[in-house]
Amino acid sequence: MKPTFCNPIVLPHYPSLRTLGGNDSGFPALPPNTILEYQLFAEMGYSAAHTPSQVRRPCENDVRATADPSPYYFEGKWWLYPTCGMIYSSTDLVHWEYHEEPTWAPISAPMAPTVEKVGQLYVASANMLPVYVSDNPVGPWRCIGEWTLPDGRGLRCGDVMIFADDDGRAYLYFGLGQLIAGAELDPAQPNRLLTMPKVLLQYDPAHAWERFGACNEDWSKGMLEGSWMLKHGGSYYLVYSCAGTQFATYAMGCCRSGSPLGEFVPQRRNPVSLSRHGFITGGGHGGFVRGPGDTLWVFYTIPVCVDDDMERRIGMDAAGFDENGDLYARTGCEVPQWAPGVLAQPQLGNETGLVPLSRRKPTAASSYAPGQRPVYATDEAMDTWWQPAAHDAAPTLTVDLRGPYRAAAVRLLWKDIGLDLCGTALPGPYRYVVELADRLESPWHTVVDAAANETDLTVDYRTFPPTPCQLARLRILGASAGITPGVLDFTVFGESCAKPQTEKEDTTC
Repeated sequence: MKPTFCNPIVLPHYPSLRTLGGNDSGFPALPPNTILEYQLFAEMGYSAAHTPSQVRRPCENDVRATADPSPYYFEGKWWLYPTCGMIYSSTDLVHWEYHEEPTWAPISAPMAPTVEKVGQLYVASANMLPVYVSDNPVGPWRCIGEWTLPDGRGLRCGDVMIFADDDGRAYLYFGLGQLIAGAELDPAQPNRLLTMPKVLLQYDPAHAWERFGACNEDWSKGMLEGSWMLKHGGSYYLVYSCAGTQFATYAMGCCRSGSPLGEFVPQRRNPVSLSRHGFITGGGHGGFVRGPGDTLWVFYTIPVCVDDDMERRIGMDAAGFDENGDLYARTGCEVPQWAPGVLAQPQLGNETGLVPLSRRKPTAASSYAPGQRPVYATDEAMDTWWQPAAHDAAPTLTVDLRGPYRAAAVRLLWKDIGLDLCGTALPGPYRYVVELADRLESPWHTVVDAAANETDLTVDYRTFPPTPCQLARLRILGASAGITPGVLDFTVFGESCAKPQTEKEDTTC
């Protein structure tokens, strides 16, 4: 079987997000002679950017979460910098290696990091943070100061994005509210703005995808953020996020121009990235990167948002340009796809033909905690999960697939339940096996053996040779001390044994 992947993408060592303590609102302390983004906009004659209030809900459990992925191709590898302080690299855009770098944590621990190679330096920043540089994509990183306006004042701004053009010039894009602005940077001193910021686009309630809310119902305000600049065929594509990260309406829109700071006009095909229904929803705040064979891929944020509005995962799908030159993405694919490099034009369809076999099938468990029934592991909803009872020393989950089928892959999303004595979630590896049986009375055959797993995987996706089956069973063998393993999703993928081998099934996402 050729290599595949499945959303949400598999990233080791998902960070923990502190959810205790309620509202974390407020700006960081500013150095002297430094202003905030909304103050700058007010000076420019725009009303202060109105950002919808975010009151974090208090809960009894930390969560695993990351989002706002910034993908790049540096030094012969792909790199991914998401929210919450992680650095990943990959040689194939599927298997990711985690890099632990202490000097990176102050940069990306808040939200929405950006990294770009400007000249010989890698330049990085994040939401409301100063500017850092390094000699390589990992670090160590050193702070070179605040963003500095041409008049000498410092600037703290939201959801920054650094873009290096192919002519050696560099630009900054930012905005966290109702405006997106841009300015040219000094390549020799990349935290210094050569031009005063220019507003490039602002919230327009006529654009339904920009309106705040789960149904884009709030005409009074938007939430424009997450800028991303992409150049293609001589055109500049300014991508931005909108609607609110906690909603399935989270999306990316796009405006086009002939220059990096020109007059940007919304493209005809908007939004670029959106998935409102199904298991993989959202599609906001991410970025685009060229993959093998010059294919184009989009990384984006998937809302979970049960215990906290910032509880999220990361997805990746194929993207492309249509006959009018408009950017688009096939966001929201929830079935196995071919890995980048397998198909020459994945933007036209990248599904493998494997479909969910376990969705809404009869499900039983060795036990379950109050309200956390076994069916919640197979309903393919991001806000429900099966949790075994606290006394269950050998939790099992069994699904009657009502076959006969040939299974070839399984996806597991874990929901960590439990705190240590300091009130912190305990990340760590889950140990488990997945077994299949082709009849009710048949013996179980192990197809995934993770009994000795030592890799911390909140999202896990495994493939195996096509295996006849009617029943599937998950046996949980171990987890970190203090953690009760909840199963947010257990999906078995495959095809019907009655399907002709020459028949191509429509599994379009």
